[in-house]
Amino acid sequence: MSLRLLLAIGITSVVAQTASAQWYYNTGASASTVGESHARGLADIVRAQGEYNLNTARAAIDVEEARSQYIENRNRAQQVWFEMRRRNNEFRAEMAGPKPTSEQLFRFNQERAPQRLAASQLDPLTGEINWPFILTDKPYDEYREKLNLAFAMRAREGSYANVDEYRNVTGTAESMHDELKARIRDYSPQDFVDASNFMKSLVYDAQFPSG
Repeated sequence: MSLRLLLAIGITSVVAQTASAQWYYNTGASASTVGESHARGLADIVRAQGEYNLNTARAAIDVEEARSQYIENRNRAQQVWFEMRRRNNEFRAEMAGPKPTSEQLFRFNQERAPQRLAASQLDPLTGEINWPFILTDKPYDEYREKLNLAFAMRAREGSYANVDEYRNVTGTAESMHDELKARIRDYSPQDFVDASNFMKSLVYDAQFPSG
């Protein structure tokens, strides 16, 4: 049996008790004997108890209605939130446009790949490296020496002797680049960008044969 039905039955009972007490009181309103006065007092007590029960029952109904309204409002708020989230995702997907194809991704990655050094930066015949000015500083002396020898040998031999030699060259170039990035605060933004791009191209160029 639901709470609303129980409350309705309780209210009906309370109303009946109250009406009965009221009738009892009214029929004896003109009484003047001790017994009649006692009956009138009893009727007042019953009526007061009935009114209290009636008000309590009504309050319980109000609480139940408030609870139901709260649950309904909460469910509605959740539905609104999910609907807004769905619309937001659809809007972002629409603004992002269609997903790129595999060919477009390949072309994009190719465009982002570093370019090989120009002949003015790396002589294809001698392997001589024309270093950016800030990379001629003392902290890079050891790296430059190893790379100058490696690229000169590659130009002379046409390629590296083996895979280990190639790994040593690229590892040295990457370590030199890391040293540059660790000193980023020592240089102007443009000098740093130019030197960083040079090192990326040097690492990229190292994987090709000379020429």
